[in-house]
Amino acid sequence: LLNGNMYQEFWGLQVKAGKETSYEVPEGKMLNLSQATLIVNKNKGGNRQHLLMCESDGKSFPLCALREKVCENSALALSLSAGSLTFKGSSVYDISLTGTLVWEEEDDEDPAEALKAGVRKILQSNGTGDEDEDEDEDEDEEEDEEDDADAPTKMKGVENGADDDEDDDEDDDEDEDEDEDEDEAPKKVVKASTAEEDDEDEDDDEDEDEDEDEDEDEEEEEKEEVSKKSKKRSAPEEKSAPPAKKPKIVKMNGGLKFRDTKPGSGKKAKKGNTLVVRYRGLLKSGIVFDSNMPRGKPFTFQLGAGEVIKGWDQGLVGMQAGGKRELVIPPRLGYGQGGVPPKIPGNSTLLFEIQLLKIK
Repeated sequence: LLNGNMYQEFWGLQVKAGKETSYEVPEGKMLNLSQATLIVNKNKGGNRQHLLMCESDGKSFPLCALREKVCENSALALSLSAGSLTFKGSSVYDISLTGTLVWEEEDDEDPAEALKAGVRKILQSNGTGDEDEDEDEDEDEEEDEEDDADAPTKMKGVENGADDDEDDDEDDDEDEDEDEDEDEAPKKVVKASTAEEDDEDEDDDEDEDEDEDEDEDEEEEEKEEVSKKSKKRSAPEEKSAPPAKKPKIVKMNGGLKFRDTKPGSGKKAKKGNTLVVRYRGLLKSGIVFDSNMPRGKPFTFQLGAGEVIKGWDQGLVGMQAGGKRELVIPPRLGYGQGGVPPKIPGNSTLLFEIQLLKIK
């Protein structure tokens, strides 16, 4: 699973020496070739060149040139749509081709839920869930055994508690006897210095009044400080800067779409102007089929003169020097049903990132 409903799988094919090898790309899938390898016999290798050819729809074109002991591996970045392909390579050695098959499936199931379900199946097949349950049961049994071991101690404590209750009853009886003796004694309270105690009570009342006055003063000061802080907080706060707006997508006639990811400056491009640009072209699968970014030689052409595909002639009008624009070009404004094999399959929607360097 790549992302969303896009899937890919490994693909490999061995082109036999001196023979044509055919392969049928499944309907709805795209073949991405990534590498070609010349399988050289170590004892017989020389310095000969071997050409790998591919035939599709009656047209034959070279994929790569391999040389013994010099360049026996060649990286490829080719995408081929559904159809019949015929490969022909060296007359002496086999050539191995590798890559991936990419396709899109319509599936309403959430990929995250599918992934979780797959993990559950793997765990169940490995027996992980049963082991966890066994471990939980063992832990429960150990806890039960510990509880059983503690049970006799608890019972002894209950018996001891009963004995303690009897002792407490005897102590309570003795305390009651002592209380009765005290009650029988004269209950006269001698107030020797009542006047002095009254004077002391008046002094204490005056001190308490002074303390209350001080407390009230402190409370008023605290209220004033709180009111000042609340006024500061209620002052209007500075407004934060508004978030940057996302580039607007513009839809044009014929299914062409574009958006400016970086604005330029100066005059706007129009038909008849000569434009100097850097660009990167991609297929919907994400494969780059052509690019002069970031340091390639800039491309120069006249806008509206038919020197480029219609999607460029229409989609670059209005750009300014220094700006960057993304184009989504439908097949009829790109390379149509035929495409540009092997890099661009037929009926391909093209994605372009374009940086306008200069308007002449």
